[in-house]
Amino acid sequence: MTAPPGQSDAHAGTVVQPVSTGLTTVRGGRNRLTLLDVAQALGVSRTTVSNAFNRPEKLSVALREEILARSQQLGYYGPDPTARALRRREIAAVGVVFHHDLSFALTDPTAQAFLGGVAAELDRRQLALHVIPKMGRRVIWAAAFQSTADGLIVHAEIGPSVVRELQTMSKPTVLVDAQVEGVPSVLTDDRQGAEMAMRHALQSRPDRVVILGFEVSARRRSQATAGSDPPRSGYVGDERMVGYLRAAEAAGFPADRLHWVEVDDHFPDAAGDRLLALLPRLPIDARVAVVAMTDRMALSALEVTARWGRPSPVAVVGFDDIPAAAVAGLTSVRQDSRTKGERAVRLLLDDAGATSAPVPTELIVRKT
Repeated sequence: MTAPPGQSDAHAGTVVQPVSTGLTTVRGGRNRLTLLDVAQALGVSRTTVSNAFNRPEKLSVALREEILARSQQLGYYGPDPTARALRRREIAAVGVVFHHDLSFALTDPTAQAFLGGVAAELDRRQLALHVIPKMGRRVIWAAAFQSTADGLIVHAEIGPSVVRELQTMSKPTVLVDAQVEGVPSVLTDDRQGAEMAMRHALQSRPDRVVILGFEVSARRRSQATAGSDPPRSGYVGDERMVGYLRAAEAAGFPADRLHWVEVDDHFPDAAGDRLLALLPRLPIDARVAVVAMTDRMALSALEVTARWGRPSPVAVVGFDDIPAAAVAGLTSVRQDSRTKGERAVRLLLDDAGATSAPVPTELIVRKT
């Protein structure tokens, strides 16, 4: 690639050479490449690579895009923000990449408990917290990977496009409720928890079971339901779906009597309205059980079924065991979200070499 006519070498006149595969072999895994490593591999100056990441106005658009693309092929995603922070003597901090926006993170009981656990452990170490929220419908991964935080806790769904970046991060990184080979994780056994929820619902001998769950694509549903024991997924909705299906299958409950109702996880309190929309498809005299992937969905369903003009559900089971579940007498699968946050910090900063920190689930049986 050559520079456009009239531009100097500092702006765009450098030719980027083909990427050397030998470098990635030597520097593979989680070892961090340096700016100089990349410059030598690309056959350009260190300043040119630095400008591509830090001073894009110094380069043509074409040259910068070429350098960024070739750098990512090598496993380099920019200068180490931790090193920059230490050089500037900034306060040490941990960043949490979160799966919802700030409003949800600060008001949802399960999110509050998780972040409370993180905060308690960081307070004990006198460390600061950076929250990197999901903006709209997507995580801004560039903000996450370039954060000046000294370590990252990623509590967000992991798509294939960011797996390699996570595997090559130089700073400590821990995943929550997700799995990527080579990256430590804190995991709730969502599959087992969902099995317990479905078994409880089926003990009431329902004719139909309504499952209030997260939105999933047709591809995901196909993957999650493939075989009797599909591989573990990095998505909570998949794992809970598999757990419900396995328990129903083990009990001999017909699959065509399971009614799947998808609820936007940004608006879990809309589950009741979604349940009402399903009513015309249910026999008026059917014994109905409801299992929900969150307590907020289940509580919304309870509110609706109290006035829906037909027999009350024979069982309603939530997931999370938030304080409001106990107040309402809701049976729920307890996961200790505060402990999850605490373990994520300890795994990140204390437990060098550890690969996972499991968080158990427990069925809490109440009136429903």
